[in-house]
Amino acid sequence: MLSKYSFGTYRTTYQNPLHKEALAFALDNGITHIDTSSNYMHGEAEILIAQVLENRKREDFTIVTKGGYIQGELLKQAQNGYEIDELVKYDQDCYHSISQSFIDQEIHNSLKRLNTDYIDVYLLHNPEYYLMKEIKAGMSEEQILHHHEIMQVRIKKAFALLEQKVKEGKIKAYGISSNSFSKKRSDIHFLEYKHLVAYAKELAGENHNFKVIQLPMNMFEHDGINAAKWAHENGLEVHVNRPLNAIYKDNMLRLASYNECINYDTLLSQVREIPNDAFQEALEQLLGIENEYRWAGDVDDIIEYQVIPYIVNTIQLDPIYFKLVDNFLDAYKNNVKSKISKKVSEDLGIKEPIDFAALKFLEEQEFVTRILVGMRDKRYVQKVLGYKNK
Repeated sequence: MLSKYSFGTYRTTYQNPLHKEALAFALDNGITHIDTSSNYMHGEAEILIAQVLENRKREDFTIVTKGGYIQGELLKQAQNGYEIDELVKYDQDCYHSISQSFIDQEIHNSLKRLNTDYIDVYLLHNPEYYLMKEIKAGMSEEQILHHHEIMQVRIKKAFALLEQKVKEGKIKAYGISSNSFSKKRSDIHFLEYKHLVAYAKELAGENHNFKVIQLPMNMFEHDGINAAKWAHENGLEVHVNRPLNAIYKDNMLRLASYNECINYDTLLSQVREIPNDAFQEALEQLLGIENEYRWAGDVDDIIEYQVIPYIVNTIQLDPIYFKLVDNFLDAYKNNVKSKISKKVSEDLGIKEPIDFAALKFLEEQEFVTRILVGMRDKRYVQKVLGYKNK
């Protein structure tokens, strides 16, 4: 059922019309669950959701958002002395907090960006940053135990605030999204979960509002299954992220199939005619690294964060060529990712489309409630819809 799928908004922004088109198409075709976070494109993903939902019935859709990361202008303020309770300085670009005062303000900010009166589910976003910071600093076994205990206290205090937010009608339920739920119990970064329901019951009784855990899981990463089964047995929803991005034998794999662009050669010939020496030099460099990408995700990163900014800001390409270049880069990405995907499928001995195999694996797990799929393009939505129609 489509209800098992959630539209993941990681790396989406209201400023990109393709992202807006994809979300609208998904909502119009049976996907009613949306997963986001305050730190996805510095809040722009939440604004995207608000804009797409503007003329739709709010009650027809479920919004899950998260808080904990300190970013953007607030990060600059924190770096310059602005006080945030229980501030975790993981590194110079990553500050974090799940203090009651910070999460309270984050809920307020998310409600404003989402332009809604309530959030269906609010998740503490990777609260384990406190542990990660202390572990990175170096600790004895006794110190590790001590900081794990502090971590649990911080979570319980945050739960108290979230129960209050439910009473106020600002959120309907809450939970935790943690990468550390998917660690082995013996791993130093493992986040203990077995006390969480007890904390909620202590705070609010049997009718507590701790309802969801979210964690990475896919057909190759199974260490989170114990946490997922525990959650399922305790009546919690299990939301799975990274279903199509797997760490396998210390390498990242994109578990997705791509179609080669049939007019790639035509587009390449056309961009070769653009009268700009700097652009032509950049084009040759791009073509020269076609076989050097480690995994499909690298292709998007290179194009979006290096090639496009360079073309726009440094080359100063005439705007009349922007559409042509954009079409070419899109075809380039698909062709490179198609080659990578085919090789991954061959190496793994998977004959059906690899994304279908990956989604099928998760659908067959009875303890999985939601499968979060990043759908920044209408084509990705169509693939999920197509899979469900098979």
